[in-house]
Amino acid sequence: LSSWGDISSLTDKDLFALFDNSEWRLSEATYFIKTSVRRIAYDAVIKTGGPDSEPLTISLVRASSSIAVPGVLRVLNIGTRKGFVMEYISGETVEKCWEHLGLWQHFRILWSIRSYIRQLRRILVPNTPQSKHFPGPIGEVPQLCYGPTIHLRPKGGGPFASCDELAQWFNHKVEVSRRFGRNLPPHLAFDSSLPLVLTHFDIAPHNVMVDGNYRVWLIDWEHAGFYPQWFEYVAMYNGWTLDGRWKRWIVGFVAGFYERQANFISMIGWAIHTGHFVQ
Repeated sequence: LSSWGDISSLTDKDLFALFDNSEWRLSEATYFIKTSVRRIAYDAVIKTGGPDSEPLTISLVRASSSIAVPGVLRVLNIGTRKGFVMEYISGETVEKCWEHLGLWQHFRILWSIRSYIRQLRRILVPNTPQSKHFPGPIGEVPQLCYGPTIHLRPKGGGPFASCDELAQWFNHKVEVSRRFGRNLPPHLAFDSSLPLVLTHFDIAPHNVMVDGNYRVWLIDWEHAGFYPQWFEYVAMYNGWTLDGRWKRWIVGFVAGFYERQANFISMIGWAIHTGHFVQ
């Protein structure tokens, strides 16, 4: 494979041709997963199928924190075909290497993620005060919100111009649940008391990498956006498949303890998923 420096002058069309012909297919699109990642150089990959906000988010995080994220090298756009080139990170996902690591290495990984989440919560969009942030992906206007565990769907899942609109959407799910006979506490409601903060929204073992120097990297930012502070806990609790009976304490240590809010999502889960089709 060539280096990115050797091929960086190619046109978008030529880079997509390298992508199409690449034998280094790191992640392929499926019915449920729309993104593909293929290696086009020994130090670069192309990702397609994700939202326009992903390279913007990665660049913002890289410029505003010490969080280890692959650098965006170029954004590609040919008509309806879009993607971006980013650095290739050599290493293993936590999903693959966790059981081979010792207790101290486990702690270092979790401590790094804890630090990363706290840094994310301090990041602001340039020239935009926190009071002007809207829920969802980074962009000039509100966009559709979608996450792998909360599943905000196209129908009724945004765009949201404010946190109040997001809260109304979730509180409507409470009413849908009651309408279909779900026995819910009388005062159950969405918690909008915490600020909107930058949220990865998919911190799971397959999205955390460890390189040869044991540096911890966060990858796959396609679901990231500004959400209430407790969303990271809910998403991580549902997506973190390691540690068994210790998961509750580990996720709380890393993302903060938001069990009440997680229970809220669990109680209306039917309305968010199946109930979405019958409203």
